[in-house]
Amino acid sequence: MFGTFPSGPPQSLGQGQGGLPSSEPSAPAQRKRNQVARACDWCRVHRIKCDNNLPCSNCLTRGEECSNKRKGEAQTLPAAIKEIDRLRQRVKELEEELKSYHRSTNNNRASLPSPSASPVTSSPVLSPGSLGPLGHHGASKKYWEGIHTSTTQSHQTQYYGPSSSFYFIGRISSYLGMALQQPHLDHHLQPNAASRLYASPTSPRSGNPDETSMRAEGIPSMEYLTGTQEDYFLGLFWQSYHCTLQIVDEVEFKEHYRSLWTTSGSPRKPSALVDIILAICMQYGVAFAPRSGTIKEPPVDVDGNDATIAGRWLYRRSQTLLSGELESPSIMTLQCYIFSVYYLCIASFQNMAHTTLSVAVRTAHILGLHLEPPENLPRKERELRKRLWWTLYTLESKTCMKLGRPWSAQLSHSTCSLPADDYDLALLSASNFASFGENVTWLTYSLQNTKLCLAARAVYIAFYDKCADVLGGNDKKTIYNDSQAMESCAQSLLSSMQCLQTWIHELPDGLKTKRKGSGEAFSTDKSPLELELFAPMWLQRQRLLLELLYHNLAMNLYRPFISFSRPLGSNMLAAEGHTISCVNHAISLTHIMHQVLTETDMLNGWHEAFQWQWNAALSLVGFILAYPLTPSSSTARNAINNAISVFERFGNNFAVALSAANVTRDLTAKADFLTHRLQNNLLTSEISTASNDIESPQTSFDTPNVLTNFADNDGIISSFDKRTPAMTQNPVAGPMDLAFSVDSFNGFEPPWEGGSNMSSMWGFPQE
Repeated sequence: MFGTFPSGPPQSLGQGQGGLPSSEPSAPAQRKRNQVARACDWCRVHRIKCDNNLPCSNCLTRGEECSNKRKGEAQTLPAAIKEIDRLRQRVKELEEELKSYHRSTNNNRASLPSPSASPVTSSPVLSPGSLGPLGHHGASKKYWEGIHTSTTQSHQTQYYGPSSSFYFIGRISSYLGMALQQPHLDHHLQPNAASRLYASPTSPRSGNPDETSMRAEGIPSMEYLTGTQEDYFLGLFWQSYHCTLQIVDEVEFKEHYRSLWTTSGSPRKPSALVDIILAICMQYGVAFAPRSGTIKEPPVDVDGNDATIAGRWLYRRSQTLLSGELESPSIMTLQCYIFSVYYLCIASFQNMAHTTLSVAVRTAHILGLHLEPPENLPRKERELRKRLWWTLYTLESKTCMKLGRPWSAQLSHSTCSLPADDYDLALLSASNFASFGENVTWLTYSLQNTKLCLAARAVYIAFYDKCADVLGGNDKKTIYNDSQAMESCAQSLLSSMQCLQTWIHELPDGLKTKRKGSGEAFSTDKSPLELELFAPMWLQRQRLLLELLYHNLAMNLYRPFISFSRPLGSNMLAAEGHTISCVNHAISLTHIMHQVLTETDMLNGWHEAFQWQWNAALSLVGFILAYPLTPSSSTARNAINNAISVFERFGNNFAVALSAANVTRDLTAKADFLTHRLQNNLLTSEISTASNDIESPQTSFDTPNVLTNFADNDGIISSFDKRTPAMTQNPVAGPMDLAFSVDSFNGFEPPWEGGSNMSSMWGFPQE
């Protein structure tokens, strides 16, 4: 194909070599060869002469399809210049159209009648000061109020929204206080995490003045790791966090780490990024190793040697180094903030993590990561910037939904496209991970994790906006005061949840853990996992974490419809279906956790998985408290036993898990007591009714709690069958001879005269 052009410089006519006149007669001019504008795909690949026909003669001869997929691309410099000119002209045309649209919009606004000109009202012309600017920023909406409660070692309260586990704990606490006729303090329902004993990860333990290891004058050099120890913990990073938190370039990090060791035999130079990565790897590494010692049983309380606050020396030094980068942050600064959020979440300092997260979001804005990366950057760097932004965005979304607080990162301010996950990019980003299947590389997890959180956040926003509209219409503080309003919110959620089903449908099969028998991944059919023996560890962990996160997010979205006394009947099918879906997701999450921890070590020491299990355990306990005698209650009760077993296994790694097991046992014992008391009262009522052949006033139940004949699939519910008194009895109404609605007290205040104010312990809104 290169023979078309002459190999030497052109010579003047009538001259031979050396510029001398040629005595030979000039040869006739060669006929110009026909040029092909663009060869077809097959001829181009096989370097065969093609013609301008479609199909070409070669493809006709071989009897195959003739295609030219790159026909429209500019292949020469003049063609490229022409295409650029065309695009510039198109941009000008679009700008003119936009200006024209704005002019017409302004004219239409100017033509609207003013309030003073309206024949209906005689109000004066509104002045700028009377417009109520807060109303234009969403302040006029009546959002579902949360609670103010103390979750730390301080008595200062913090705010948590209605989607948080702390709000649900408050409802359980208030319900038990009324059912058992005694105050039920909030700290009895919370595990003893580090945040309840330490003011921060780097402070001495509260009430222990002898613990002076965290001295203000500095950190003893003996607390630093040796080079060998650092190599060990950094090796854990590449095996664990790197495949799920894909924000560090392995080659660049290792070069940076080597540059810190300047002199043989001396400690490495400080680095905020290296220190914080080592800190989270120490949390994981220390937790992965079972706790052992001279004592027979591991401690329940967190101490200075607990895995959740391991590496706190390194954490403190990294924060000190970061304080000098606030004015001129870099990509490495943002990476440090993201890892710091993970460290604080594992250490259970949720409010510190949320504060650090907001600083990380602002740092990303300063760096311009919310915008599409410049085209002049190498592709590897552009994609790293995208993964950084979307990892931060998903982390902030999960945190705000978990705590029920407003967002810091808004999607409307971002133009950054989703990160890529193709095979070529995966080879550029990390050579140690191979691809798996046609549509899955090690980067696919980051993309799908982002899509899942985007879908869940969209459902979350739509649901709580609907609740705000409903609460604004009936002037209430919660949806539990109005059955019709509650069902309206449930119908809205039912339609929105299709977003999560679409995500499951589009998820590559390579990221789905197979099931034994005919079970389906990402379903609530409770089928056991089929764990692959020879699949790489990073892939199996990605699959598990995606499915566990899905169940946790779905469970949180459905949980507001667990009502401790609101009557449920045929006119609330959507709300009842969401209640069943919530407990099914909690059961599925628990079954997965129990099987994985029993058969493998993939999630040993993985603290986020423990937090999901704690959240599921709360949902299970709340369900059997609210609906003790339903077909799903016995399944939920058995799942609680599995949850306690999961906590005990995690208890070998960190103390807070053993504390969670004790709290769950205590709550389950109370639920069992109320269930047995209800069953005895029902038996007594049936005997009394049979003997008197009349309905006693004490057995007239005004607040039925019915959940029967529901399918296991999310959002799919069937019609009611005939209900027995046992299926319609509230566990509190009989024992206390009261027919009341717990949730309708707007703050869960006690229903009896002179009772202690339960809402004083939990800052619920009062009417």
